[in-house]
Amino acid sequence: MTLSAPRTDLANDKADARSSFLVLISWYGAVVVTFGLFLGTLSDSVPADCGEVCDSERSDMLMFGLYVALPAMFLALLVSLVTLAVLISRTRIHSSALVGTLSAVLPLVMCGLLTTSL
Repeated sequence: MTLSAPRTDLANDKADARSSFLVLISWYGAVVVTFGLFLGTLSDSVPADCGEVCDSERSDMLMFGLYVALPAMFLALLVSLVTLAVLISRTRIHSSALVGTLSAVLPLVMCGLLTTSL
């Protein structure tokens, strides 16, 4: 019976930080693209009886995105980056996709709940 060589890579048996970061950024990019596609479905016409006082649906949602959703996404990104650092340093999860997704999902869900409740 032959013995196999001892494994020396057990200390590096974690998810790759760069790949996990790219997965995290991809989730945020998907949210931004989805918001842009949603803006494309909204009407750009202003109701005739409002005059110059009213804005279009698209303009209202763009202002909401700029003043509410963008700061919320920034805070969610900061929380995600901290979560990513903790998951990479303190867990033994091998999958970079799983680590990136876990670090992005909870802050994005909280960001979505916060912005829809306003």
